[in-house]
Parts: sequence; C-alpha cells; structure tokens
Amino acid sequence: MELLTKAHTSQRRLIEILRVINDADKPIGARAISDELSNRGYEIGERAARYNLKLLDELGFTKKRGYSGRVLTHLGHRELSDALVDDRIGFVNTRIEEYICRTDFDPGSTGNRVIVNTSLLDKKDYEKTLEQLKRIHDAGYAISRRVQVLDEGQEIGSIKVPSGSLAMVTVCSITIDGMLLKRGIPVNTTFAGVIEVEEGRTTAFTDLIAYAGTSLDPMRIFMARKTARVNAAVKTGNGMVLANMRDIPLAAADLAKAVLEEARSAGIDGLIKMSEPGGPNMSCPVAPGKVGIAL
Repeated sequence: MELLTKAHTSQRRLIEILRVINDADKPIGARAISDELSNRGYEIGERAARYNLKLLDELGFTKKRGYSGRVLTHLGHRELSDALVDDRIGFVNTRIEEYICRTDFDPGSTGNRVIVNTSLLDKKDYEKTLEQLKRIHDAGYAISRRVQVLDEGQEIGSIKVPSGSLAMVTVCSITIDGMLLKRGIPVNTTFAGVIEVEEGRTTAFTDLIAYAGTSLDPMRIFMARKTARVNAAVKTGNGMVLANMRDIPLAAADLAKAVLEEARSAGIDGLIKMSEPGGPNMSCPVAPGKVGIAL
C-alpha cells in the first residue's frame, strides 16, 4: 500500500493515529487526537495532527464525518489490522518503556505520578469487586492497596466511564520499574507469564510470552484465554496468577533490593521473586549477567 513507502518514523506516527481513531469508537477531531497521541508518547500538536489527517484522507484510510471528526474507512481498518505487522513487533515493549520514563514516583515526595491500570465494571458489582481486591492484596498478589474509583461520566486519560459503570483504577507494576530507572538501574521487561501457586507458594511459570516478539499485549492474551485462577489461589492456596518478568544488570542487584524495600514501605509491593545471579527465575530464563525480577 501507499503508506508503506513513507519514512519509518512517519509511518509509525500514521499507524498510531489510525489506532487512536479506531479506539475512539466515534468520530474524533484533531485536538482530541493530538491529546491522545501525547498520552501515548507522541508529542504532536493540533496543527501537525491536521496535516497527518489530511494525508490519511488522501491515502483513503480516513474520512470526515461532518464536523464531528474522522472515522476509519474500510481500507483504514484493513491497514490497521493486517498491514505493518513487522512494525508492530515489539511495539508493546516500546509503550512500556515510554511509561517507565514518564512515572516519577518517589516515596519521599508528594505529587508523584504513578502508572495505573483501569478496569470498567457494572455498578452492581462494586462491593463484590472491592472485596475481591482486598483479599487479593492481603494474599500478596496485588501491587498496592490503593484504588481510585471513578463514577459514570468521569474521565481518566482517554477513557470516559460509560453510563451504569464504574472504573477501578489500580497501581501498575511499571511504577516500580520507573523507580528502578530513576535510581540509574536499566530495566528490560522480558516476559509475561502464568505462575502456578501451590499451598500458598509461587512455584514456577507454566506459560510465557516474550514481549520482544509480539505485536499484542501478552497480559491481554492470557486474560483472554482465562488462564489465571487468582480467586482459587487466594481462597485455597492453589491456583494460577499472572506476572511480568523484567531483568536488570547483576551489578545493580543490591541497589534494586533497596529500591524495592523503599517501594514496599510506601505501600507498593507485588514482588514475587528475585532470581539468583545467572539463574532462571521460577523456570523463566534470565540472560547471563542479569537478575530476573517477577512482579
């Protein structure tokens, strides 16, 4: 297609604009696109967004819907779904790296930014969900006890809570990666996986997906497969939980332990296991000269 002839950086930007329009589920204008691109790590002003939208119109990937904004055409949907697969490989890891750089959480400061996960649920399920979150945290399978609840009509980032729903906002493990990076420790997110829990102890990864080799979010893949058995792990001590693996240089292991302790003192934990130098972490491979941290 024509888009494939564009320079790589422009190509990535155009693909991301297509993603923003697709995720909106309704016509979206240049200003809203510019704001969402900024949230995703692409600093593009409204004027530049308009220029790129005009280019996408000319390519046949988008079209105007009156004064409401742009929508994808059939060609645009096809380009987004099955073109530039090679370009999307490793994209999830790139997004994680961007978030790691953007968090500035410091236990000794105020006004910090943390990375969060947002889940939508029916209002009638609020009490049951909150009770489940408490049990999960008490069992050691949550990053933090802190939860923000948003009512219908409220917004967080590009998400607006629909009518009849609530949003549960929880702290993401990427926040800890950001703390490590701020202390000068390079962090490389390597795998997402399923860990077996036996008699209340995490034993071994039973399934792994490498972030570097996928164009999809591995955690979403595992959730879609419904492979986790978190409630069973909490209630009976036997089940399956999801975790991310990251590695750091062996020379930074002691400093990393200190940073993890600082995070724990601030109510952010979720550490499952740090590997021994040069060895695997619960059957998950760790590169030579690295230490694996499962969160």
